[in-house]
Amino acid sequence: MKTCLFLDEMKDIFLDILCQKSDLPVNTDDLADNYNRSLEMLLIKQLTLLQSKTALLAKAKNNDDELTMRAAILEMRTHAMSLSSFFDNIAEDTEVILETGTWQEFTEDYKIPEHYNDLKF
Repeated sequence: MKTCLFLDEMKDIFLDILCQKSDLPVNTDDLADNYNRSLEMLLIKQLTLLQSKTALLAKAKNNDDELTMRAAILEMRTHAMSLSSFFDNIAEDTEVILETGTWQEFTEDYKIPEHYNDLKF
């Protein structure tokens, strides 16, 4: 499975901004996500688990095995909820960052400057 190389970079930038904006030492335990681990590896792990249960579901469906299909679907739900929580944690931490320290206010006509349009993905 392909890695999402931006997630750990995003995590590092979040921590740098928090340290820069906060008057107090940053306690990562106060954040929704665990910044002592690789977010990329966590995402890959959860996607791999969901993928494996999808394969189980397909195999059980081909065998018309209703109990195994139901078990696979329940496990898929669990892994999907973990993925949802993963992204919810990122959203919660962005709120913490935006509430830390003071930020310059947007003007009504603010637009991201043109020189940022050359970012490639």
